[in-house]
Amino acid sequence: MSMEEALVLITVEPASEQQVLKALKEIKGIVEAHFLYGPYDIYIKIEAADSQQLNHIVIEQIRNIPGIKSTMTCFIAD
Repeated sequence: MSMEEALVLITVEPASEQQVLKALKEIKGIVEAHFLYGPYDIYIKIEAADSQQLNHIVIEQIRNIPGIKSTMTCFIAD
């Protein structure tokens, strides 16, 4: 079965990093979540059954977490 995969780069409000990372790790489909230093604060890797499920995870779940300022989703091509 083919899975859709994406990396999401996330910026968060100052001092909200820990609670955002904790909330992200509780979402089904997120297989990696780590802090970053640089223009983004957190990166995650998502695996989903199809692009519709991946879209739901990003739009309905990730973007509704308090403390998240912005996301950039990059679909994995290989």
